[in-house]
Amino acid sequence: MANARFPALSLFLILFMLSLCAESMASDRNSNEALFTDERLHSAILAFYASDWHTAQDLINELKDDHPGQPTVYFYDSMIPFWAYFFAGSQPEDARNFLQRSERAIDISERHLRTARNDTSTVLLLSGLHGYRSLVAASEREFRTAIRSAMTGFGYTRQLLALNSNDPNAQMGRGVFNYMMGTIPSEVRWVTSFAGLSGDREAGFAQLEEAAQADSYVSIDALMILTFLYLRDGEYAEAKRTSARLVELHSENVIFLYHHAQSLQQLGEHEQAAAYFQKVVALDHEKLKQLTQSASKQLALLTEG
Repeated sequence: MANARFPALSLFLILFMLSLCAESMASDRNSNEALFTDERLHSAILAFYASDWHTAQDLINELKDDHPGQPTVYFYDSMIPFWAYFFAGSQPEDARNFLQRSERAIDISERHLRTARNDTSTVLLLSGLHGYRSLVAASEREFRTAIRSAMTGFGYTRQLLALNSNDPNAQMGRGVFNYMMGTIPSEVRWVTSFAGLSGDREAGFAQLEEAAQADSYVSIDALMILTFLYLRDGEYAEAKRTSARLVELHSENVIFLYHHAQSLQQLGEHEQAAAYFQKVVALDHEKLKQLTQSASKQLALLTEG
């Protein structure tokens, strides 16, 4: 059962910030003190995890006014459309909104890092933001943006690897980079070859699987991206395995339930798939109506068949 404080939707890489150790968050504590003691940040994060996006956005907007130049606020601001796009509909307007907001978040984070070079948490944010941009751009077939973002994000990931090569966050970044570079379409592969970059899809999966074993929040993030990529690549047995772990951890998370149902459906386990689609329909999450509608359609197909 999901933690009652976060009754809905944990997200691939959204728990990224909460996985930062106390030392990382304290590396530039003085300049961030006012933000991290502001109760509205805690309330915004709670609303975000509960997918109460209206409340979260209102609080984030207030925090942006009162704490300008703080990367954490802009990170969460960009994550709302990322979540909506990547796990609940893939609407082009959500992609555009995310790319615009994340560009702003990156600009704020880079300026902050220039004045606080030892702020490891901001390096983590930049690694994640560029990684998200690479995935969204690739999904929208904007491959040049995807490559550029992956390259830049991996630069920040290298900084994390230099600090601790076994850091699960670093493994996550390395896994996404390897997967992206290893699956670039042939028509744009010359760009990566010219830059001297290469990737390895299988190595990417192995690194993400390693991150999924971590004893931290990043394991949830890794499981979510693994499930998404396994479904995308037609490896349905693997998707079933990773999504089952997610459902076990967060049994009322409609995104996890939906992806698990998809994997079961693709494997021909129709009765079980129908049961999970029914759970999604019954929960009827107000901010994720597209998932409810899609689950309802799949349920009708399965029960009619």
